[in-house]
Amino acid sequence: MKQSACSHAMRQFYRTTTLHGFKYLCSKYYADRIGWLICCCASACCAGVLCAVLWERFLEVPALLTLHDLRGQEDAVKMPLVAVCPPAETIAYLFQKKLLINTNVTGRLQTILNHVLRRKDTNKEHLVILEEILFKNNLTLPEALMQVMPPCHSIVKNCRWQSIMIPCGKLFERELTEWGVCCLSRPKKLKIGESRTSRLEAKRNLQIAVQCSDQPTLNGCEVYTKFNGEEWVEPMILSPGYNYLAQVTFTSVVDSDPDKFVEGTCSTADGYSKSRCLLKCKEKSCGCSDPLRSKSRNEDSVPPPCLMTQMSCLRRFNFENITCKCLPSCKKVSTFLVLESSPMNAFIYTHNEIYAGLNETASSVLLISIRISGSRIFVVNPTETWITLLSSLGGVFNMFLGVGLFSALEILFLLFVRLPIAIRRSTEIQIPSSINNLYC
Repeated sequence: MKQSACSHAMRQFYRTTTLHGFKYLCSKYYADRIGWLICCCASACCAGVLCAVLWERFLEVPALLTLHDLRGQEDAVKMPLVAVCPPAETIAYLFQKKLLINTNVTGRLQTILNHVLRRKDTNKEHLVILEEILFKNNLTLPEALMQVMPPCHSIVKNCRWQSIMIPCGKLFERELTEWGVCCLSRPKKLKIGESRTSRLEAKRNLQIAVQCSDQPTLNGCEVYTKFNGEEWVEPMILSPGYNYLAQVTFTSVVDSDPDKFVEGTCSTADGYSKSRCLLKCKEKSCGCSDPLRSKSRNEDSVPPPCLMTQMSCLRRFNFENITCKCLPSCKKVSTFLVLESSPMNAFIYTHNEIYAGLNETASSVLLISIRISGSRIFVVNPTETWITLLSSLGGVFNMFLGVGLFSALEILFLLFVRLPIAIRRSTEIQIPSSINNLYC
């Protein structure tokens, strides 16, 4: 009796439902029922195959690259971070001049500092020598570099932003970077001399005159530029007595949708970089932090700085046995730099203010030009979202099975109203019939 009540409810559902072909499953003829059952199963299989194809496509995260016009976007085209760093041999000379160092190690100090500041694998004996020097002077490596580093106004002599001369002390400050202590100029500082007419120009020009040492036997300064989102850079060496023109173009690819359909493809955190994440992973494994790490606003807990004798762990670290989940940044920037040079001869006869007070044999002049015409900003626009997924799946089910809003309401009504009522009625009828059987 219970089965007949439930089957009656199911038959009633088949007769009245809006689902394709289901009302014919209760046909009088057996052949009709079998035929329509095959059709319904085939439609369900087709819907399943199409849904699988849609899901695979969504997992590939299809997107469109939109090229932005930079001519009307002053905020999108900014100068990169500009850093001026003394080379390792100049740092070694300053160490000998300002710190207490045994004379028997002065010949090897330049090689030691060159390996340490360039993040190369360093001989343990050399690390012990550097550790002894720091211990003797009661300094850490960042403190020693800060102590011997001259003020920035004595390194960056003259500065011109676009066509305006600006005091270099307002642009450059000493900061600890991955390449040692350098004089850094950040993009926000260049707004102090920016005019409306300069924003309309096709280039962003910063010209600086630099001198890292008064010794003619030493090399010139090292300079690098870094855009926000650029992963890794390497300094370029400027020879004293030369004019340099660095023409820079950049290509930026920005993911415009932080809430992507597939999570975990890139990181949208402010200031995030994959190289920084890998460094944190190495520091966590070694139990100490790189003394040449730059400051970050979003870092809470940082391991204590490594001793010089512990630096080998960071430099020789192997990721084979350790898994680090370091995603790429959602903003990727790549640069193309063309560096041209010419001798700086007879500049004493010019009236250009950038050459004022320079020593021809020890100074260099660098013009950094960001070409807007050759730069590109691409925005990644995902073509598939949760809404498009639901609409596509709804279209597939509606086409093959007739599933819609009313069909969903019918199924819910069957499961939560009709079937419970049928089961309860069949139970109420079954109890009196069993009592009558006992009296008989």
